[in-house]
Amino acid sequence: MAVEQSESVNARKYRWHQSTLSSLLDGCSWQYFLTYVIELEQGPKPYAEVGTAFHSAVELHELNRKDGVETTEQEMQEYAAQELEKAIGDRELLSDLLVNLRGAVGNWYSFHRPTVLGWEVVAIEPEFTLPLVDGARPIGGYIDAVYRDPATDTIFVVDWKTAKNFDRWRNGDGHMTQAAMYATALVLSEDFPQVTELPEMVYMVTRTGTSVRKDFEKGRMLRVQPSIEDVRLLGDRIRAAELVVATENYSRKTEWPLCSAQWCPFFQGCQVDGSLSGTPALVKGRMRQQSNLALSIVSGTQGSGTVQSTLMTTTDTEEV
Repeated sequence: MAVEQSESVNARKYRWHQSTLSSLLDGCSWQYFLTYVIELEQGPKPYAEVGTAFHSAVELHELNRKDGVETTEQEMQEYAAQELEKAIGDRELLSDLLVNLRGAVGNWYSFHRPTVLGWEVVAIEPEFTLPLVDGARPIGGYIDAVYRDPATDTIFVVDWKTAKNFDRWRNGDGHMTQAAMYATALVLSEDFPQVTELPEMVYMVTRTGTSVRKDFEKGRMLRVQPSIEDVRLLGDRIRAAELVVATENYSRKTEWPLCSAQWCPFFQGCQVDGSLSGTPALVKGRMRQQSNLALSIVSGTQGSGTVQSTLMTTTDTEEV
């Protein structure tokens, strides 16, 4: 279960993860098509990088703690900032994002860390790939952390989340798929023979903002206990996702909250200029044309007149 991390777009294409199931079935299946079928270059996702850098800092803290090494908040802040700087080239944007990142790390350190210190670290970022449904791709991904509570001798899963507010985190509703997936992975894994029943999932949500208000919540902890019925529903979702992919029944969902230039790397082509809209076959055709054109230019097999003609043909096709 624990192997070198390699959760790339290509890896997600060949196994189901909570995020890919959610994108396909609950979000915009067209985004799933562009990402995992066409495999278009996504480019940076600035606001998502804040969460990635935050996770890296928490992982550093917990790996150090597992080795008996203390990690200060300042060390976490510096490490997180370095990770974000690697991903964001726009200095003005980076400055804004660092505010959110510092808020998240600081809130975690003061709110969640005291609770975590009472738990024993069992594993950080273990990877899993497990078959769950016959004839379907396996489930897979990374679990943020696995802990043991010395007070109860129970092992459970923790997932770190960052959030601007708690609108999506009032309760466990809408978060059972990931809980069922991770719990199933843990109970079926040979790496955790001591886990014989579906473990509890603990979502530890950290705010990215700060405030001096006395009633300001820096974080929130939600406990979710998956059941066998939740695992069955997970299997149904996998079957539904496989059907969408097999029939190429992809569609755009403009009412999806993440359908925006801020969160979707394909928003310009999908919703503004139309270059990424149409049918799956049409978009695939455009990609092949552009790929062939690029190859021709690089290989030098086309003259300038032919290149101009091909560019015009491609443009005409994209406007259909």
